[in-house]
Amino acid sequence: MGALRIDRLTGPPLPLTAAGGRPIAARCHRADGVLSRAVGLLGTPDPATDEALWITRCSAVHTWFLRARIGVAFLDANGTVLRVADPLPRWRGAWCRGARHAVEAPAGVLAGLRPGEVLTLGGPG
Repeated sequence: MGALRIDRLTGPPLPLTAAGGRPIAARCHRADGVLSRAVGLLGTPDPATDEALWITRCSAVHTWFLRARIGVAFLDANGTVLRVADPLPRWRGAWCRGARHAVEAPAGVLAGLRPGEVLTLGGPG
C-alpha cells in the first residue's frame, strides 16, 4: 500500500497557514486529482503532526479504514472555515453544507480553528 501514500500521489507539499500567517501545517498536500482525492489519507498510516491534506471539491469525509485519528476542517471556495470536527471519531463521517474543500490533519492539529478564519495553502495570503 506504500505506493498509495498521499505524498506519492500529489505534488510537493506547501505550507498551510491561518490568518496573520499563523502556521497550521508545514507540509500540506493538495489532493485535486481523481486518484489522490479517492485515496486521501488511507495509504498514509501515520501522518506527521506538521502534515495535512487539502482535498478539493469535497464536502464530506469519513474515517473508515483509517489507522490514524484525524480532524477535519471544511472550507468554502475562499478558504474560510465553515466547520471543524477535531477529533473525528473512528468509523464515522462528517459533512458540511456549502463546503468546497476539506482539510484533514492528525487529531488535535485543527482543533484551534474557528469558523470564519481563512486558511491559505502556500503561505500567508
